[in-house]
Amino acid sequence: MAPSRNEVDDDFAEFVRARQHQVLRAAHLLCGDPRVADDLTRDAFVVLATRWSKIRDDSPDTYVRSVLYRDAMRLRHTGAHDVPALDRLSQKQRAVTVLLHFEHRSEHEAAEILGISVGAVRSQAHAGDGLDGSLLDAAEPVAERDYVDAAQSGAQAKKLRRRRFGMATAAAVALVAAAIVIVPRGSTTGRVDPAPSPSIRPTSLAPTVDGEPNTFSLFSVTTQVGPDLSQVNALPKIDDLTRSQLALPEVLTFGTETVMPTLSEVGNNSAPVRAVLLRNTPDGMRPVLVRPTLSKPFMLVDTVTLFPNVDEGGNSSEPLEVTAIANDRRHVMFLQPGKVLVLDAFSGKVTTFAVDDPYLEAGGWTSDGQSVIASSGTRQWRITPATGAADRLGEVGANPGSHKVVVDDDGTMRVLEYDAGGNGSRTIGGPRVLSQVWGTTFTNAERRLATGGFLNRSAEVFANEVQPDKLFQGVFAVDRDGVTSARLLLAPGTEGVSLGCCEVLGWAYNDQVLIRWNGRDLLAWNVGTGAVTRVSTLPDSDEGSPMGKPGLTVALAP
Repeated sequence: MAPSRNEVDDDFAEFVRARQHQVLRAAHLLCGDPRVADDLTRDAFVVLATRWSKIRDDSPDTYVRSVLYRDAMRLRHTGAHDVPALDRLSQKQRAVTVLLHFEHRSEHEAAEILGISVGAVRSQAHAGDGLDGSLLDAAEPVAERDYVDAAQSGAQAKKLRRRRFGMATAAAVALVAAAIVIVPRGSTTGRVDPAPSPSIRPTSLAPTVDGEPNTFSLFSVTTQVGPDLSQVNALPKIDDLTRSQLALPEVLTFGTETVMPTLSEVGNNSAPVRAVLLRNTPDGMRPVLVRPTLSKPFMLVDTVTLFPNVDEGGNSSEPLEVTAIANDRRHVMFLQPGKVLVLDAFSGKVTTFAVDDPYLEAGGWTSDGQSVIASSGTRQWRITPATGAADRLGEVGANPGSHKVVVDDDGTMRVLEYDAGGNGSRTIGGPRVLSQVWGTTFTNAERRLATGGFLNRSAEVFANEVQPDKLFQGVFAVDRDGVTSARLLLAPGTEGVSLGCCEVLGWAYNDQVLIRWNGRDLLAWNVGTGAVTRVSTLPDSDEGSPMGKPGLTVALAP
């Protein structure tokens, strides 16, 4: 009999608490920076938590150390050590030294943990001779921390990101392998390394809420700090021209008592759909269409009842994708277990397309608006409403948008490009500033793209030296044809915000990224000038979703 969820959680907690102090002490010796050591340890246990059910009976001790040590060997910035001899060692030498002389692992165990040969371990082993006592003394003051809750919540966050936004990993890997690599000018490989860190650090920069924003260069990426929670209300509103183009109300949400007409009552109506939300009802969740040209812009779709989607791991998510609206602003798609629903908002007709997959978790319309790409963790489908076809895709797969930013395990950023039908075509190199992307990649008419992302460790260290404001994630924008125009908007105070502070929801005109900022605010970021303005108030995640209130997901029309 398989263990229950509670038993699995208890086993994981027991394992972590038995090892967390030793792992943290090792991390401290590896990097010499208490904050980075804490991050390394937390991240290692988060990764372990995502794999716990598969490796709990195998070698979890080796696995968690493998994650920790290999991450540490990729660090570019390290702090000064209590053990001066460690400062003179390379990252690999330091890892071997800590494993052999602090953790007292065998050469074979060290080789397995580091993913190198035993011979390579032996060639580095002499560097730590005589350091056993010094290592122990340096690690002794490191206080123990409890990582159980952080690991479990971080693992859940990874599953949510993968479920809501991730297309099949195999498809992306296959596309990268098959694609033509377009190398930026001045580079001899498809890999774009950051510029060397300047010898003189820029001065501290305060976030700006109006006027010309302060910026600094983060490995050749123009970077600015966005508003914190207290500054958002002080931001200027978007200009009237942009408001007219967006056609979004200043309050893009509703309350439990909000009365709205139903789609059945309105009947045939060609008013365009500008946004879609969900409303919790006793029967399930119902879509709410936002049609600003009508006297009552919120319209309840009473002909469709939706239920949460569940992935193969048993995790549930709301049945609305941020790419649910086709570019005709007429058709809206919804994923449900084993089927895709397509609503014609003009006629009210709902068409159901059955697929042999009960775990659909991500999808959206292709940029030509002719088909829907839907995927689970292991399979991918193309639904073509005009023909009624629902075809399973092969290895290469597809993507709803024109581009998708991915970050490989070695930190290499790649921009995957797709044609109008969602078929993969080529790969473009990008700057090495992110460790992971968050949300969907949106592309505007001028082929500029934007996505949310988490800074890699090198970028974290540098950014927080420039502006010590807990800068760990934000929004990344770049032209698809080069990295010289890359820009970052970082969110202050985002340490520990594992679910992503800044979700890209689309573009206004060709220069303003629409961002869900810290949950409930829709902001517009002008990637040319750096100006940040307020657009709308969104459903508040802090208030929950009782009956009659909206769900948390918001889809905007392209």
